[in-house]
Amino acid sequence: MLLGLDVGGTFTDAVIIDGHRVVASAKRRTTKDNLMQGIGEALDAVLTGCNTSNIEQVTLSTTVVTNTIVEEKEQVVDLYVVTGPGRNVDDIFPVSPIYLQGYTDHRGIVVERTPLNAVRDVAKMVQSRSGTDLAAVSAKFGVRNPQEELSITEELKDKYNTISNGSLLSGSLNFPRRTISAYFNSAVTPVFTVFKKNVESALSMRNINAPLHILKADGGSLPMEHMVSRPVETAFTGPAATVLGLSALGAIGNDHTVALDIGGTTTDVSLWKNGKPLMTKNGVSIREYPSAVRSFAVTSVGIGGESVVRIVDGKFTVGPERVGPSAALGGAEPTLGDALIVLGHAKYGDEKLAIQSMEALANSLPASLHDSLTFDSTNEPHQLADSITASDVARLIVNKALETIQHGIDEVVTAENKRPIYVVADIVNPDVFVPAQIVVVGGTAPSLGPSIGEYLSLPVTIPENAAVANAIGAALALSTIELTVHVDTKRRLLVIPELGIKQQTCTLKRVEQVVERAKEVLGEEALRLGLGKDQDIEVISIEDFPVVEGWQSMERLITVKVQLAAGVKQYVE
Repeated sequence: MLLGLDVGGTFTDAVIIDGHRVVASAKRRTTKDNLMQGIGEALDAVLTGCNTSNIEQVTLSTTVVTNTIVEEKEQVVDLYVVTGPGRNVDDIFPVSPIYLQGYTDHRGIVVERTPLNAVRDVAKMVQSRSGTDLAAVSAKFGVRNPQEELSITEELKDKYNTISNGSLLSGSLNFPRRTISAYFNSAVTPVFTVFKKNVESALSMRNINAPLHILKADGGSLPMEHMVSRPVETAFTGPAATVLGLSALGAIGNDHTVALDIGGTTTDVSLWKNGKPLMTKNGVSIREYPSAVRSFAVTSVGIGGESVVRIVDGKFTVGPERVGPSAALGGAEPTLGDALIVLGHAKYGDEKLAIQSMEALANSLPASLHDSLTFDSTNEPHQLADSITASDVARLIVNKALETIQHGIDEVVTAENKRPIYVVADIVNPDVFVPAQIVVVGGTAPSLGPSIGEYLSLPVTIPENAAVANAIGAALALSTIELTVHVDTKRRLLVIPELGIKQQTCTLKRVEQVVERAKEVLGEEALRLGLGKDQDIEVISIEDFPVVEGWQSMERLITVKVQLAAGVKQYVE
């Protein structure tokens, strides 16, 4: 049996999967002031009557890192950078960096070494001002030669408890993205460490001794102990869980599909082509900062089941704010959920309270609007002398929500169709994304999903167990790791930055050889970590640049990125 947990912004979901069946599921409110309370309640609900010794693995997705970043509650980090010549980078990082002397060129050649005695002196001064025990180190072209980063880190170890390296987090040639990833990785480490201990304690109290994994933004999972050194990769695991859940439920097909996960606060939008979700091109943005964290291309729209409804300047607003539960559940303000209850699309809480909340909104409308607006059978407003009813208000609220969702979908589709084309085949045979169907999951899926289909004139699928799709996705996630192999054929240099490997006796000359070496090393690393022995390895990207000297192209710079293929272990019926 597999146990999956998804700690969302509004609800915490839990499922137990045995074979291809969901044998238990639960949805409980996320307790933001004490996450473990909501997690404990969800666990207790699904574990009733369950023999915990049969649980083979626990996998969770969590908002703890995402919320820390979004709410700007991360801790202070001293950011050390080695930029060499080039532009000033003060304006592209979350904090002003500490510039260290040194320079590694684009070939990985150390042109100017960083004076380590100076590093010690600078660090002493910097830390005396910041008072933090968190640091990050990143060097331009560190992925081509991580030696300077590693040497600086060694000098800082006696002053900082946590130090993140840009090249160890990502092997991609994008210095700003790697640096931002390293900064946030250190910034969220303390909160992640506390969360890890609390989850482990909660499982132990319930006699669950199975291995604990946590989801990454790219849809893979890793054992919790391995993620302590790279917690930034657990940001945005909620959308990743959604994508995996959609895969596991087998509801996508091969048509161009828009998938929606409607939660309590937001609606997550993902696009699918040929049965596969689209990925971000370079990495997800953390707040306004572009990172090297690989993730699914998921966009959040500020509409959810508990989006608050208000009258502003004589007009209805629905979301993006959420202030608490629906009025039907004792909340202080009306929500989209209350409107759905009044229309008979949802059945929970106290219907009378929901009706009262809609009536209160009707009575709050300006007289001019109150006397002139109502709805006909097509849900379109028209002029009547009759007073507006609770149902009329509810329909207007739902229409506002549908309008917002449509706008969000249109923006995502437009952005996808405007993406730069890098392959000739895509120019000759462009694959323009035109939505053919919609798949809806999440707690609000059954009550709002059909209306979305009608509004957009597209077929809608709401799969069984849609309400806990995220937890299903977490439970069934395959373990993934990725590695980058850089080869400079002229210098006979091979570098694997994520592992801190640098070999100067490399005999590889062709792309095919580098690909095979990358797969071989990845397989060895997966075995060391106890991950999928028979799991497929996929090539994420290949870069092959000729080095021209003396009017001859004799040598090459080759970069290959590989990963254990992401996906789900099995489907659920």
